[in-house]
Formats: sequence, structure tokens, C-alpha cells
Amino acid sequence: MLFEIIRSGASIPEIIIEVTMLIMVLSFTFSSHEFMHAWVAEKMGDDTPRRQGRITLNPLAHIDPFGTIMLLLAGFGWAKPVQYNPNNLKKYNRWTCERLISLAGVTANYVTAILGTILLVILEVVFIKNPATSDKGLLFQTLVLTFFFYLTEYGFLFMAFNLIPIPPLDGYRFISTFVPYKWRRMFDEFSQYSYYVFFALLLMGRFGNINILSRLVRLIETPFRWPIDKLADWLFGVLI
Repeated sequence: MLFEIIRSGASIPEIIIEVTMLIMVLSFTFSSHEFMHAWVAEKMGDDTPRRQGRITLNPLAHIDPFGTIMLLLAGFGWAKPVQYNPNNLKKYNRWTCERLISLAGVTANYVTAILGTILLVILEVVFIKNPATSDKGLLFQTLVLTFFFYLTEYGFLFMAFNLIPIPPLDGYRFISTFVPYKWRRMFDEFSQYSYYVFFALLLMGRFGNINILSRLVRLIETPFRWPIDKLADWLFGVLI
């Protein structure tokens, strides 16, 4: 990700601006994702996330150093997972609570992507009808559009990425709640080796030009994104 921005041929000020926008968007995307995990876990009956200071949008409470480095180098990364005690989940039965917790983060990302798409269309129309008359005005419009473009793109990306059913992602946590009890021990033992598969896919995509992970992400993303893109096209046509 960082390498692509640097290799884009942009000037140093443009790179600084783009990286700044990217950091702002990623900080919000990570934070809102983990905040929702923590908030739903508390609503399900467990106060562990609150005691650990995770019910906040402060990025410092959620950043995982290695996950951030992988995001910059490989294009995919993660935040520090929210911890909770399954024995404290009393709102519904345990598996229902865990399913809601696992889906909370990707739901936050999807809502962010939808709102980002709508706001991006509205701002594009506003700027088309009210073009900038100075360099500062043009810079302001560029910054705003860049921010909401990244907000939309990474909202969809993080949602789809986290739905991949490989540990430690949310898709795996969701699917694991449906595994019958008699198979759970075997499933958990197998999942320990899945971490190696996950990291291998990350590295193959970044350094081996074998983009299996990227294809999985796009496959998952498409059915969620298609109706939102159609909504954006319709909204643009109405407003322009």
C-alpha cells in the first residue's frame, strides 16, 4: 500500500497529503471495527472490554503494531482483537451472543462504506456545481474527496477481508459457532495451523504475485458492494 503510493509518481507534498488521509481513514476504520466488537460484547453481558479500555474510538486503544506493519507492506492488516469472556455472555445463548459479536465489526465497516459512498456522491455533485476558484479551494476539494474515497474503499475492503473464514478473522469466528460440539476439539486444533495458511496467503499476495487472498476479498465484497454502487449511480443522476 505504502509502496504503491510512493511509486505513483506523485510529488512529495502530494504523497504526504495522501498518506495523511490514508492514516486518518485507517485509524477510524480500525477503531470503529474494534469499538463495535467491544460495545456488543458488553451489551451481551461481559464487561471485559470496558475494563481493558476497548470501548472507545481512540486508535491507540486498538492498534496492533505487527498488524499495522503488515497493512502498510502487504495491503492487509488487523487491529488488536477485542477480548471477552464467553462465560459472561448472558443476553442470549452463548453462540448467538458470539455470532453477534463476531459480526459487529464488519457491520460497522459496511455502514461506514455505505455512508462514505453517499457522502462522496453528494460532495462530488456539490463541487461540480461549485468549482474551486483558487488553488486553496481546489486543494480543499481534493482533500475532502480523497478522504471519503478512502473511507469508502477501505470500509468495503475491511468488511470483506474480515469475513474470510480463516483465523483470526471474524468470518472464522462466526462459522466456528456452528461447529457441533463433538467436532469442536478437532476443529480448534486444526484452526491453529490455519494461522500459517493465513500468513502464507498474505506473503504470497505481496511478494509472490499469487493473489489468492485478494481474489477472495473481491469475491466476498462484490455482492455487498454491487447494490451500493447502483445506489450511488442513481443518486448521482438525480442530483446532477
